[in-house]
Amino acid sequence: MPFKPVRRAYRLLHPKLTLFLVTKWKEKVNVMALAWAMPIDDEANLIGISVHEDNYSYKLLTKSKEFVLCVPSMKQLSLVWKVGTTTGADIDKIKEFGIKLEDGVKISTPHLKNCLGFLECEVEKSIKTGEHTLFIARVVYAAADSRYFDKVWKASAKPLFHIGSRYFATIGELKEAR
Repeated sequence: MPFKPVRRAYRLLHPKLTLFLVTKWKEKVNVMALAWAMPIDDEANLIGISVHEDNYSYKLLTKSKEFVLCVPSMKQLSLVWKVGTTTGADIDKIKEFGIKLEDGVKISTPHLKNCLGFLECEVEKSIKTGEHTLFIARVVYAAADSRYFDKVWKASAKPLFHIGSRYFATIGELKEAR
């Protein structure tokens, strides 16, 4: 099998779970699509997200030091694309796209009402990595819709995975390793 060079090497690490990143500073709430998230330390409840410095969410996040990651389903693909291809600096995405929010449980940043699950996070450290910043955060509260999650995502959840560019996928078949 012949190998060829790959221009965007990070795409070899895809598919990645696509998330809504919700940020808030004072009364301004913004939502963007994010696929660059990862667990860092399960025992310490630490996760990491990478956000480009030009994103409006980056500006809110650096001020508030907290955020919420919401897990969308395939049904929300259109909304994911809209919030991921527009900037909150130009429009109020919450009003423009009719996004329904619920108050945070442990932090002041809200979460999307119609998501599969969400993680409320407080930033502990940030590391500048060129045009992106890696935000290391502690998950202070997490919840999932029990119809779709029981220790792992159920196939019926249809969480959204970013493949690259305009391409997305979801869970097709689940098998248990033995």
